[in-house]
Formats: sequence, structure tokens, C-alpha cells
Amino acid sequence: MTKDFRPVLYLKATCPHCLKLRLFLLEAGLLDGFEQRIFSEGDANEAAIRAELASHFDKVTFPTVQHAPGAYMKDSDAIIAHYAQEAGIDPQGLPTFVAYAHGVLPKYMEVRRELAALKRSA
Repeated sequence: MTKDFRPVLYLKATCPHCLKLRLFLLEAGLLDGFEQRIFSEGDANEAAIRAELASHFDKVTFPTVQHAPGAYMKDSDAIIAHYAQEAGIDPQGLPTFVAYAHGVLPKYMEVRRELAALKRSA
């Protein structure tokens, strides 16, 4: 990492994968090392954040991190793996993160898929 560079997190407030990343960074004691740009769908920040990221990706998704000047990464699992390795932290040793990532999140995603299927069949 560049000495004066502070990584930037791009997060959607209601995104379950953004929450997973934030929980990891918070519990690992790393969150304060990031600038956070958070938006809620339709708010004033959304268009600017999406426009900033659009030139770096075919499809803008969240969470995304600018981990070095001009270098971006998306996918919560990839970002977590990157910072866990960099900090020498085993994410499986973080109980709140594990409870969310392996308990709450999979259940939430299952219910979300079921709801989408019900909407399609209605």
C-alpha cells in the first residue's frame, strides 16, 4: 500500500454483502483504516459513486474497494481474503463475522431467492 493512500470502501447501505465486509473489518480492527463512501438507493451519493466506479468495471456491484491508487476490487469474499491475508488475520476466528457470514447471511439469501421465485410465479 502507498504510504499516504487510504483505501476507499464503496458500500450500499442495505447490501448484505457490504455488511459482511464491514463486520469483518470492524471485528478485525481494520475499519478505521478505510474511507467509507456509503449510499442508500436513490440518495444523492448513489449516482456519483456509480459513475466513479463505472469506468473500472463492466458491471458496478457492491461492496467495492479501491485498495491502491487506481486499483479496485469487488466481491466481498475476495476483499475479505485480501485484507485478512495482509493483516495476518484468520476470519474464522472472528465470532460475530462467522455468525453472520455462515449463519444469518446464507439464510437471508435463501429467503431472498424463495421470495424472488414466488414473485416470478405470481
